[in-house]
Amino acid sequence: MHTQAESDRRARRQPASGLSAATGLLLYGLTFLGEGILGAGARWLLVWPLAATVRAIVPLGLSAGQAAWIAALAPLAWSLVALLAPSRGRLWSRRLGARRPSAEEALAIEDAHGLLRGIDASLPAPPTYVLDDPLPVAAARGGAVLLSRGLLESPDTAAVYAHELGHLRSLDARLTEALDRLQLWGDALAPAHVTEPERREVPVEEWQRGGLLLGLLRWALRLAGGGCAEAVLRPLWAAHWRSREHAADAYAARLGQAEDLARHLADNELPFDPPQRRLLLSRSEHPPVAHRIERLHALAAEGGTK
Repeated sequence: MHTQAESDRRARRQPASGLSAATGLLLYGLTFLGEGILGAGARWLLVWPLAATVRAIVPLGLSAGQAAWIAALAPLAWSLVALLAPSRGRLWSRRLGARRPSAEEALAIEDAHGLLRGIDASLPAPPTYVLDDPLPVAAARGGAVLLSRGLLESPDTAAVYAHELGHLRSLDARLTEALDRLQLWGDALAPAHVTEPERREVPVEEWQRGGLLLGLLRWALRLAGGGCAEAVLRPLWAAHWRSREHAADAYAARLGQAEDLARHLADNELPFDPPQRRLLLSRSEHPPVAHRIERLHALAAEGGTK
């Protein structure tokens, strides 16, 4: 039975959780609108003349305008599907080179899940994939979790798994997948990296050839590939994701993993945490590891209910 103090603390947490979800949906809506204007518009302009040319040679069964609209709007619809019905991570895991767990790895995952379910019996068992990486890393996307082989071999499996479940049980993993689906490709025509000595050996006219037309085509492809709207909103997204990292840590703490997660961060992430340079707004999506550890120790002292 929960005490009155615990009930009061839980009640105080609900508005913050609802506000965070509303903030994430608002940012996604702005990103979606931006991609609908920039990305979809650029795709339509690129596909329409190509479809018109192909249709003049080979009957497509679609008008050039119809083909252009499909190419323009399909990524937007695909993103909305991720938000409403998250995937089980099959394509995501294959793209990363992850695999299904071996029998021994599945047993380690079941042990971690069983430990957490001892505190929260309603905890679901999401599809979990294993990445052959000796470093202890994890991620959540859509409706799935990815754990590295190095993490499954460490004593901190349950703590990090609990953190990822915190992302999975909120909108975080859905938003991550929905945003990823808005990005089809990057800067496809970006110049290859050339060192300064190599650049000096190339005639000037080679660098200037087709400058304006190539630049326009490059930006058209960059906009069509998606991701530009999110890049414009990156400082706001970064602030949102930093708050969500603290929220996932708090969820792990409620499952009794505050001290173990703090130890994992101190041993594996704190030594490699880079400085976060900023003027007005930080673009880092993770808060300083030292601050996460400090909060986890405070949560552990309060029984993980803060």
